[in-house]
Amino acid sequence: MEYPPCQPDPGSPATDPAVIAALYWEEVPLPTPRPRIAPGWAITGKRAFLETNGQLRDVYTNETPVGRLEIVATGAYYVDWGDGESSGPHRREGQPWPGGDIVHEYQLVGTYDVVVTERWTATWSLGGKSGVLRELREIQAVVSFGGRRSGRHRLA
Repeated sequence: MEYPPCQPDPGSPATDPAVIAALYWEEVPLPTPRPRIAPGWAITGKRAFLETNGQLRDVYTNETPVGRLEIVATGAYYVDWGDGESSGPHRREGQPWPGGDIVHEYQLVGTYDVVVTERWTATWSLGGKSGVLRELREIQAVVSFGGRRSGRHRLA
């Protein structure tokens, strides 16, 4: 004889929309930025344009015992330029020269690791309830480049 699946107890954590959303949020595979500074180097004293090549918003859905869960995730970029300077939050994708606005001007020739961190926050809705996922998630990517005597920084 075949029986229907058991329904979770309405008071259990398995049916609490906030718990379901938080557990699913931990498993969401967030996109990773792919930073680039074209054409592969920067000239000391001139602006370097960081292209983030990432994604700043995504919607994730999942069917649950209490209905369809929707999580709207929003990212912001924070940049450690590798020379002691940092910037952010940047809430737009970094674009190439001349229209990009995530820029930095190096003052000294050298070798730099530019670390791009994307910090994510999210809101959820499920079963007529909604909320903010307080946990912040971070994804990091690195662009490395070194200097020449000419004052240019070359990507590794």
